[in-house]
Order: sequence, then structure tokens, then C-alpha cells
Amino acid sequence: MGSTAHGFMKHRGVPIWLLFLGALTCHVLAEDEVQVWERWEHVLVSDWEYEDPCREVCLRVRFISDDGTTLEGMGFWDGEKTFVIRNVFPAAGVWTWLTQCSDESNGGLHNQRGTIRVNPSKASSPFCKHGYVRVSDDGRLLVFSDSTPFLWIGDTCWAAPVHATADEWERYVRNRVSKGYSVLQMAISPDWALEHSRRGIQPFLSSLPDISKPNPRFFQELDRMVGQANDSGLLVLLVGLMETPYRYPPPEQIRLFSRYVAARYRSYAVVLSPSFDSPIREEETFASVRGIREAAPSALITMHMGTGVGPQFHAEDWLSFDMFQSGHNGGDRARQSARAIGMPRDILSMEPRKPIINGEAIYEGELGSAYDVRRTAWLSFLSGAVGYTAGIDQIYRWDETATASMNFPSSVQVSLLARFLRLLPWWTLQPAPERILNQPKDKARNMAFAMSDDKSFGVAYLPENEKIVLDLTGCAESYEAHWVSPITGACVSGTMRRDADRVILAPPDARDWALLIGTPGRFDLTTLRGKLAAGSSHRGSKAEISFSKDSEAKGLVLKSAADGHFIREVFGGIVCVANETPKRDQYLYVDVDDALAFRNRVRKMILKADVHAEEPLQGVQLQYDVGGDAEIANIYRSLSPFSVSRNGTWTTLEFLVENPYFGNRQNAGADFRLYWGGLRCFVRSVEVCLK
Repeated sequence: MGSTAHGFMKHRGVPIWLLFLGALTCHVLAEDEVQVWERWEHVLVSDWEYEDPCREVCLRVRFISDDGTTLEGMGFWDGEKTFVIRNVFPAAGVWTWLTQCSDESNGGLHNQRGTIRVNPSKASSPFCKHGYVRVSDDGRLLVFSDSTPFLWIGDTCWAAPVHATADEWERYVRNRVSKGYSVLQMAISPDWALEHSRRGIQPFLSSLPDISKPNPRFFQELDRMVGQANDSGLLVLLVGLMETPYRYPPPEQIRLFSRYVAARYRSYAVVLSPSFDSPIREEETFASVRGIREAAPSALITMHMGTGVGPQFHAEDWLSFDMFQSGHNGGDRARQSARAIGMPRDILSMEPRKPIINGEAIYEGELGSAYDVRRTAWLSFLSGAVGYTAGIDQIYRWDETATASMNFPSSVQVSLLARFLRLLPWWTLQPAPERILNQPKDKARNMAFAMSDDKSFGVAYLPENEKIVLDLTGCAESYEAHWVSPITGACVSGTMRRDADRVILAPPDARDWALLIGTPGRFDLTTLRGKLAAGSSHRGSKAEISFSKDSEAKGLVLKSAADGHFIREVFGGIVCVANETPKRDQYLYVDVDDALAFRNRVRKMILKADVHAEEPLQGVQLQYDVGGDAEIANIYRSLSPFSVSRNGTWTTLEFLVENPYFGNRQNAGADFRLYWGGLRCFVRSVEVCLK
């Protein structure tokens, strides 16, 4: 929140609010009482109803503290004759508020005033302790109001405002807080979600495509969701103000709707984005920004664009920070990695300096695996980004299995990255790719390295490399090395071969690893192990997945590739998955949690699947990944079941696999698939045992 001195009219050179304060007594209200950074709101009742309230009436409000600080904003319509003004106060003291309505004849809205006693905060949530998020004075970071660095660890739940029930949302928020996430990214009402809204509340009362009359009931529910997230310590990014619920309304409607959203959420810890995967749309963007700034002059604004902000908007004073998407790239790992490294590098070359967030990378789901998520996350942070947002297909779509998907492996591994970074003064890290002397030509295997400002520590990430060779010219005389598994959090002391300023370090095995180097005594291995081991992924030698609504996968994740789309159905009273179009969807793809097996040698895998088919199960095969050169990475080895047993209408298939390879190299990052040969099949569970 910042001070401002414009927005209210003047009378003969004197701000009209001073005249109101001196002349009005009939509308003075009793004093309210809140704490610093606690949301405050006040309801006003209009003298009459407006047919088109967002267009016909503008309700402005000014807040003045006893030390002369002023804040400005707008109120908003909340149904029938109800209007609401909201604020959050950055400092203790007595604050006076005053309204000005564009319809001066409306005594219920015009010239209303009151006082609020703001006390020091006693709450424990991050926003109450440290204040709301802002950009640091040097433009490098996002920080809380008191300058404490803010680590952006985000999750995409785009369709939650349209689909999530109160119980689902509560469970989800609690889960993400427990994992160390700090940001949730939501789309207010994307058209692709509204078509099958589970909540059934339309976001607009006006007839689409007219968006001039928001539905208060919809936004009251969104208030609850955003407030619950904030109260739990989660910042909320609301995207798509200029493309809700479709692309693109007329600019004037965009301005009015953006003004409404900004007025409604100006007292919440939110970031607003006019765009949602948009290309460059200057007229619509500027219309949205004008609306936001009218209602919330100090709101954080970014652009969640499909292209990245680029030079068109980077230097605009309204753009608080840059957000790019390293993106899905059709599952192409070379492009994913190249963009996770290259896009922040390109933004860093532009002036002025602004914080950089990778706002959407690869989701765990149809196009990617947990390995893809964690790889792009580590590469982004070590290449100049100060935030990363992960995603899971079932959660971004918020389908009926969203809460059952909350603990997918990628979410656990992003949580581990958050814990790792919070053990360090991560905000001092600066990308140093030039210090890597053996960068491979294969961009899918590109490494990243960053070093602290004072050269006391550095962090590298190796996705699939035998060693890293670093140039430590101008750095400390000696360093200690520790390898950290980005899968499990396991920590191993490393050895360092040094040839003058050239240092060679080799990871413990063929999996991906993070390298932490520090001056002697800088980091304690025992502490690292203790902090990083907590909350690790599914462990052991067995994994299973069943398909009831709330059943969580235990070490296995069902994938959905182009030729392997299975939907939930009920057969014989049992929830299962089935291939609705068997001639196309001939495969069931499954990924094994990397915490169980990843690139390391497993001697045997025993797989069981409980299935029902409408025709005899002939020709069914297990097709699994095998080790070898990259040239044969897309070739499966096939195997028939060694045991077929029946239990009523269900059949148990058992396969024995010798020397499987778990490299996430197949379709959508799967480790194996079951081939049905064109049969329509119902699958109720899959189980593997590794030896």
C-alpha cells in the first residue's frame, strides 16, 4: 500500500475531502478497531438500486492517518443496494475514511465517513507479521513490506474458482501450506472451465458476452477462497482480467471489470494479471491497467502471458515484475530446459531491473513428469528467477480428483526445493553460467550454476551429467561440497578435484543432483540432512494406485497421453478407469515415483493389474522402458503376463519384468504402459513390487 494524492476532486484549489472533514457531522460513524495488516471492510447501503451499478456509479474512498498518510481506493457493488469499501492498514494509529460518490444525490454512498483505530498486529500469519508483498528497493526481489525476502513457490489451480467446493479448497490450502508453497495462481472464470462448472454459479449477471455486471454471489465465494489462502500465508495471483470469461471483451468493459476486481481485492494479498496466456494485446492490456490503477493505485501487477512479457511491457511503470513461461513445449525437454535458462537471462538484460518469476513451466500430467517439473524449477532459480510456479493437470483443471492428486511426486519435490532454498540466503544468489566449463551440447542436459554475492556459497543443478567443471576464479581458496538429491533430499558429502581455479565434481550416481558448495564450515551436513529429509516422497519397494475419487496414488501416477486417455467410470459398483474410445486409447500409461526408482538399476519388477474387459483378454501386453542409448529411448520392450487369474468379473494380470529402466523417457514421462489391443477395459488398480 502506498500514499497517493490524486483521485478526489478539488474545490477552488482546496481538496474536497478537507471540506468534508470540516463540514460533515451527520454521517460520522462509530470507531472501528482492527490490527495492522488486518483486512477491514464497511458496508454502505445505497438510497436506490442501479440497473447497471458498475457503469452508472463510481464510489471513491480516501483514508487519512493521524500522521497525514493518505491512501486511496474505490468501493464496489455487492448486490441490490449494497456497496462495500475495504482496506488494509500498514501502520498503527487512528485513520479516518471519507467517501465520494459520482452520484452526489445518493446520501447512502456520498459523503460517508468514519474512523478506524489500527492497533499493532498480534497475529502470526506471514502477512500480518511482515506486511504485504512489494518489490524490493533495488528491483531484484519480491519482499514483504518490512523488506523480508519473499520466496515465490507457486501452484496453479486455475479452475478452482469455478469448480472447488469449500471442503476441497480447505484441504488443498492446508496441504500447500504444509509443503511450503507461498503462492496460488487462479483464473477468475476461464471459459473452458465454465462450460462444466461444478459449483454452478455464473460469474456474471449480464448476458455474455457482456461482462459489465459481475455476480456478487460468485465473487463472495471467491472472497472466501482468497481470504482463506491469505490467512494461511498464501499470496494469490488472479489472472485473466482482460479475458474473463472469454477473449476479449471491448476495452471499456475490460476497464470496468478490472476496476471492480481491484476494488474488491485491494485489501487482500493479491497480484493481478490482465492476461492469461495472451499474446501482446496493447489496447486490452492498457484498459485493464487503467481500471486496476483507478481502484487500487498500489496493487502489484504482472502479466501472465504465453509469450513472456518481452520489451513491449517490461519498462512500463505499472508492471511490478516480470513473469515468463518456460512452458510445456510439447514435452520437448531440450526446449523446456533452454527456455528455463534462457528466458530469465534475456529479461536480466533489460532495464530497469525487475524481479523475474517463471509463472508456468511443465505440468506433471499429460505432457510431463515430476522430473520435468523439478528440473525446470532448479534451472529457473539458478538462472535468475526469484520464483517458480509448478502444476499438476488434475489440480489446474480442478477435476473431481483434484484433492486426491495433491501429493503427486512433483509437489513433494517442489516442497523439497523450497526447504532447500530457505536454508540459504537464497536472495543473494546470482546466475553464473559462465563458470560452467563443460556445458553439454544436448540442451536437455544443460546444467545451471549460481553463486552468492559474497562468493561464500554456490549452487549447481545437474540433470543428467557425469560431472561438472567449474571455474572458481576470484572466489574463496577452498570450498566444501555437498550433493543433495532433489528427489528425496538425501545429502552426501562430495569430493572436489581442483586444478588451480578449475574444479571438477562428480555426482554420486546417474540421477539428477543439486550441488551445494560453501566455504569451510559454511554448511553443516547433519543440519542439511535433518531439514531436507522431512516430508520426502513415497518410499519402499511397493507402489499402487486405485481409482476411487479420494484415493491417493501411492508411488504410481496415471498418465494421459494422446493414445492413452482413460476416464473414471463405475463398473460393478467399483470406481475404476476405462478407455472410452478403445480403438484410439489402446494404452494405460503409468509413471513410477522417482523416489522408488529413477535411472538406477532394478533387478525385477512384479506388476499386478485388476481389470475387466468385455471380450477375452488376449494379446494384452506390458510394454516397459529399457536402458540404452537415447536413440532407442522411445522403443518399449513387450512382455506377456505370466499369470492370469479370475475373481468373478475381474481378472488379475501379473507380469515379471527383468532389469527395467525408470528414466521417465516415454510418453508423458511414463515408465511403462499396458497395451489392450483395441479392447474396452475397466481397470480398478495397478500395483508394482520392485526388487
